[in-house]
Amino acid sequence: MLTVFSQSPAVKLPSTPKQIVVDSKDNVIIHVYGGKIMKITPDGKTSFITEDIRKDIKRSPYPTCVAMTIDGKDNIYMADQDEVIWKLTPDGKVSLFAGVPFMSTVKDGDLKTAQFRDIEFMETDPYGNIYIAERDNTNKDNLGDFYLIRKISTNGKVTTLANTREHAELKTKWIAGMGIDSVGNIYLSDGNGRCIKKIAPDGEVTTLAGLCNKREFHPVYVQGDIAKAELMSPDDILINKKGEIIFCDSRLNRIIKIANKKVSTIAGNSVIQPNSVNMGGRSKEGYKDGKALTALFNFPLHCDMAIDSKQNIYIIDGGNDCIRKLSFDGIVTTFATAK
Repeated sequence: MLTVFSQSPAVKLPSTPKQIVVDSKDNVIIHVYGGKIMKITPDGKTSFITEDIRKDIKRSPYPTCVAMTIDGKDNIYMADQDEVIWKLTPDGKVSLFAGVPFMSTVKDGDLKTAQFRDIEFMETDPYGNIYIAERDNTNKDNLGDFYLIRKISTNGKVTTLANTREHAELKTKWIAGMGIDSVGNIYLSDGNGRCIKKIAPDGEVTTLAGLCNKREFHPVYVQGDIAKAELMSPDDILINKKGEIIFCDSRLNRIIKIANKKVSTIAGNSVIQPNSVNMGGRSKEGYKDGKALTALFNFPLHCDMAIDSKQNIYIIDGGNDCIRKLSFDGIVTTFATAK
């Protein structure tokens, strides 16, 4: 029997989607290449929260959003390549929130004096605190890049919580994704170690899933018990209402869930290539909507995710230049496209 999946036509995007969040009203907010912030309502209506952030920020070069997060009051925070964070209110007003432009160094302090080096990820907890994963590529001791995990508290103070160079359990050269749960646990995708790590509120670091640093080359994907599961390239992370960890794996082209101490694929089914084909490990890229476990994705260029109140997941599929939607009942559709 042929199964037909009913869906609305995909929304047309003005350019490539780069960052995505969902607000309290289930509006999907997208930063698209070139500076526009686009809103898509649950009934498919589109608008621009601000036509072009270059018009609101009187300086040059114009900001390029490298990370974006949203708080419970629907304020959007955007980190730009010039080492500052901007705040976009629901009424479209843009203002400098934290950091000193062009300083490219690291300094804790208040919002006006704190400095950032190279922000790659930002997440907001239920209380409005903002967490940042920031690369320090100064390489001043010839040991390579490392990461700082920093926090902007609701009282306006910026502090450094962890340093991947100084913490043995956290050591990595590449953080590929970050998520925060409702009780303040921080989850990090260790792209170099092929695993996901957890930082508890008391600072304790543990491995949540994946066998960290077991295979530098020729990785394999093993589902099942988190103590034995193996990952290839864990990327962006989100946490659903149940507290389950969901992440995209950019080399497997899959959406994967960690729940009940097990690792399992929830979307994506492309053929995993033999190790002899690619020593870094990967599956074949594709593009196909339908039932989640038959859908195909193309993540190596970019993957970013957000979740709405109904537990639908919106996924930036960078290789296909579009946003896919994974519904709560397990159907993948194309939600918006730049093609």
